[in-house]
Amino acid sequence: MVEFGDFHSAVNRIPMPREKAAGLADRGVLSKDLFKDRASRGHDRLEPDRWSGSIDLEMTVRTPLVFGEQKDLAVTVPLEEDGKTLRVPPTMVKGMISRAYETLTCSRFRVFGDIPDAPQGNRRRKADTKPLTYRGDAASALGLVPIRICGEEDDGLVGELFYGDTLVTNDYRDDRGRTYPTMRAASLQGGPVGPANLLVSAQRLTKMTPHGAHIRCHLSLCLHGDRGKGARYAYWQVTHIITDAGETPLFDIPDSVTVVDELDDVQGYVCRTAPDDMRPNHLFPRKHDERFFFDVSRQGPKKVTIESDVCKAYAAVVRSYVYQRKQDPPRKRHEPNRATRAAQKDASAAKLKVKDLAFAVVDDSGPEPVVLEVVPAMIGRHAYSASPYRLALEQGAVPVSTAEEASAADRLFGYVVPDPVPQAARGDVAARGRITVGKVDGSGARISRDRKTLTPLLEPKPGSARRFLTGGDGGTPSSKGSTNALKRSEYFSPGQLLGAAAYPVHRSVLDSRKFPKQATAPAVMNGREQHNADVQLTAKSWVEVGSVLRCTVSFTNLSHDELAALIWVLTPENLVPESEQDSDRSKCGYLRMGLAKPFGLGVMEVRIARGGLRARRGADLSDSYATLSGCLGLDDPVAEPSDFTLSHSSNLNKTPWVEAMQRAAYGYADGIEVRHMTLNENKENNQTNGRTGEPHPGKGIGPRDMFGPHSTKPLHIDKRPQSHGRPPYPGSIRGRRR
Repeated sequence: MVEFGDFHSAVNRIPMPREKAAGLADRGVLSKDLFKDRASRGHDRLEPDRWSGSIDLEMTVRTPLVFGEQKDLAVTVPLEEDGKTLRVPPTMVKGMISRAYETLTCSRFRVFGDIPDAPQGNRRRKADTKPLTYRGDAASALGLVPIRICGEEDDGLVGELFYGDTLVTNDYRDDRGRTYPTMRAASLQGGPVGPANLLVSAQRLTKMTPHGAHIRCHLSLCLHGDRGKGARYAYWQVTHIITDAGETPLFDIPDSVTVVDELDDVQGYVCRTAPDDMRPNHLFPRKHDERFFFDVSRQGPKKVTIESDVCKAYAAVVRSYVYQRKQDPPRKRHEPNRATRAAQKDASAAKLKVKDLAFAVVDDSGPEPVVLEVVPAMIGRHAYSASPYRLALEQGAVPVSTAEEASAADRLFGYVVPDPVPQAARGDVAARGRITVGKVDGSGARISRDRKTLTPLLEPKPGSARRFLTGGDGGTPSSKGSTNALKRSEYFSPGQLLGAAAYPVHRSVLDSRKFPKQATAPAVMNGREQHNADVQLTAKSWVEVGSVLRCTVSFTNLSHDELAALIWVLTPENLVPESEQDSDRSKCGYLRMGLAKPFGLGVMEVRIARGGLRARRGADLSDSYATLSGCLGLDDPVAEPSDFTLSHSSNLNKTPWVEAMQRAAYGYADGIEVRHMTLNENKENNQTNGRTGEPHPGKGIGPRDMFGPHSTKPLHIDKRPQSHGRPPYPGSIRGRRR
């Protein structure tokens, strides 16, 4: 692996523009039988013009297959009673085929983990799920506005925005023309650790500046990064506190810190994100400051309304902190911040309330400021505006809730409504599928007992957003009116669509007798290999490349297009992009099964065995039953797969979801490695403008769209040259006090 070199993403998404697909079906461009939702047909009859029969499948393992029961961080493939023959649950095969069929037909998600917290039967109407959260970068802290909750209004709250001195004075600009963006909240050093010298005891400092207290103080404007090290910005430092007894010096600023201005007798509020029994560096070692909220503009703090959705998002952020602290390993516990500590003691304390001090994302583009988000800490987690479930609901992709909503895959493979309404019955509760997978013959499988410790198999993190979302056209979401990458806060917004997870085939390891290196390589962080056995799974046994599995798939009462679509996904030559397939159609694409798909494992060539398709119309079966000359499954005539051509196939092959499906199934033929972004690349890719939140030029890159003219272009994260003192936050040259 070459860090900061070319690569293709090991994880990607396939578009699911269900509304667009249904529109194409309405116009006769695609099959209505496959792309329109409707109730599934019953099992009480075999209709004259519909097909029933069976398909013999041969499944050849093209990269090692790992599956089985996971216990004590180990996985072992299951065996039959003889202790030698591989046992493959038919449900694994059915799941593999159904995922491919779902993708081809742009069907609903048949499983969705994010079910709303709502009474049974109300989920579809409410869909009021908690939004996901993400960690903001340090640069984004400059754009936050301190806020204090001062009242309630309808179902929302009223807050006061504290802009410091930024509404009355421009950013500082030095003699070399370099600008220092000013933080709106002043720094209140939490103890002896920090750039200033503490002049009183730490206990007295804490007593004089408790969280939430309204105080008067003197401030000095200090520069950070002016001497060639670190980010460049300006910050106000609390130096004295004023009480009825007089003025008390708290800090002396040493000569090593450049002071360019002062403010005297400023009023405001103390905001301590560390709980009362902690100093700032207990939260994380490099934190040494708490905050002082102030506003010296003529009108003072600006009153704003905080909508209920913003309040709910704040609570979601706090709950995400509580959840993270529960997940901390015993030997690496992180101390909770003030908001988290309160919510740990009382779950209702996660809600924003009067007198709370926090930080707001504010839209100042209009005549009045609008609060878009409130968060409990400057550098911490933020909430997206919409939950995955809400997007999926608007997209029409959530699991079926009534019989009439059944998509093509629901009708073929069956479904269970996850949240039926009271008194629901029949198809409004569940429907049995019309596909049955018989016993899998594993006698042709070779099992290796050469133990392999797998690369950490971490759960997908939807909060990372970029590999889960598409725009309305199926492509990568971008800023309105441009092709620029979205700001982090703009992901999971209304109008965006969820994509189906995809793991492009690693062609470089196909049919190799060696276990793929990328599937066993330790994670690399900061150039060092990480050997953490707590998150690594050991495959005690696995299925070797070249093994062949066999089974029979039975089907009943399928329309011509339903059967043709099933045959299509079971024909490997169809799973190849048109640009890659040769005139002889000799190239194959693959389906996936088992664990560690992002690392290249579980690639399966699945095809119909020679003479393995048997199909009869309902009318023929009816005659056989009437004359007692035959029945379903007995002497069914052999049919040719080519007899079941998918209608509108030329149009379907040009859709973004089929092109992306084919690219994932075939992989990339350019020899460039398929891998995850490294930690260092991800850190570089997430660099943003501190004032606007916009990704820096060339940053904010997500997985490449797997359709269209640039689908095979590799990704590349440019590494910035090291340059001490370089301004990391371009923009905002306004000529402050000199």
